[in-house]
Amino acid sequence: MRLLLLSQSIDWIQRFEEPKFTSPYDVYLDVDDLNDPGHYPYTVFDYDVAVLHIEPGRPKTLGYAKNIPKVAADVETALEQGRSVICLPASENFRPLDHRNRLGNPIYDWLRDFGVVLRSNAGVDIKPSGAGQAHAIQEYLKYAPVYHQIVVEPKVRSEQRLAVVDDTEIVVGSELPVAQGILVILPPLTLEKEHYILAMARLVDVARRYYERAQRRIPVGDTPDWVTGHLVPNAIEFGRQIEQLTEQRLRYDRIAYVLYGTGDELEECVGVLLEELGLKVERQPPGANIDLRANHPVLGMGFALEITGTKGIIRKDSKKIAQAWQYLNDRTGTPQENDRLVIIANTQYHLDPKDRSTENFTPEVVKLLGSNEVLLMTTLQLYEQWKAVHEGKKSKDDVIRELHGTQGLYKPK
Repeated sequence: MRLLLLSQSIDWIQRFEEPKFTSPYDVYLDVDDLNDPGHYPYTVFDYDVAVLHIEPGRPKTLGYAKNIPKVAADVETALEQGRSVICLPASENFRPLDHRNRLGNPIYDWLRDFGVVLRSNAGVDIKPSGAGQAHAIQEYLKYAPVYHQIVVEPKVRSEQRLAVVDDTEIVVGSELPVAQGILVILPPLTLEKEHYILAMARLVDVARRYYERAQRRIPVGDTPDWVTGHLVPNAIEFGRQIEQLTEQRLRYDRIAYVLYGTGDELEECVGVLLEELGLKVERQPPGANIDLRANHPVLGMGFALEITGTKGIIRKDSKKIAQAWQYLNDRTGTPQENDRLVIIANTQYHLDPKDRSTENFTPEVVKLLGSNEVLLMTTLQLYEQWKAVHEGKKSKDDVIRELHGTQGLYKPK
């Protein structure tokens, strides 16, 4: 799939910030700044799917004033050729200024050429609706918490809706056939650093959904419920298998995130991996000195886990070290005293594992916590243990016993 993403903020992140999103092997992704007045080298109709993420210009809007007319013409050609265009309005309907400080047309008015009228109205409480019940849309909307525009025209039929406000008929997401293609309106994805990688992955899933539709591979999620009663047994079985495989692939994506992630999403994905190893995992409330608590219901082994991602290595002055030390003191005399405290660090997360240093914890940290029966390991090491289980080289119980019985720097057996 050839995918074009035009966005000022995403272009900046991909160029200058970390972590960067890497597209799947079967997606050719180009990213550019729609608000750059100096160049606009890409042509929308050269791509299978184009995503237009329009937001307030920083610091000026000269690029929008120059580029939007070309984009509108390109979108028309793309739709005539059966392409899909996804618009993510992330602002009110502002009017860009050109190089002579003249106000241009409102930024979303070009959509009127395709019969779409938006109205500025920001809010939350977004729910999937109609075609938005498709798995890819539901997963994307988890990372699109705020809408900035509502669809006023055309009157969107229920089967063309993707998202509405709460339980109302107010449409904030739709898919509309235009010429031979599909024009999609969706709330914008979050660009918060801790969610960025997964949000981008879900956006690519949405793009893939419309690409596959153009290739006449209709996602199962688009099929009305009543069709099931008319399908042959093989079609029902294939649908069931596709759904299971999609769910499993998404779970594998989340587990792989432990290799390059940070923040709350890293904690969540480490929890998913631990569940795969047979542990029951509980997220701890904000402000707690540990991130996760886990126990094995059969082996009777408990864990307290502190999780962090960093471009460097773990040093004595790390906040996580202070929290771990405080936790050790607080649990004395409690039922959790025998739980293994584990610090799991995704060190040097911005590098390919083969390029990372072998030192992940300083000697001071190893001495301080290792002597107090704390296990120190990396997310890469944890992932390799899960991978060994997945490939049948180890059993889940053996891995749990090994982790619970180890302190200091982790050295796989």
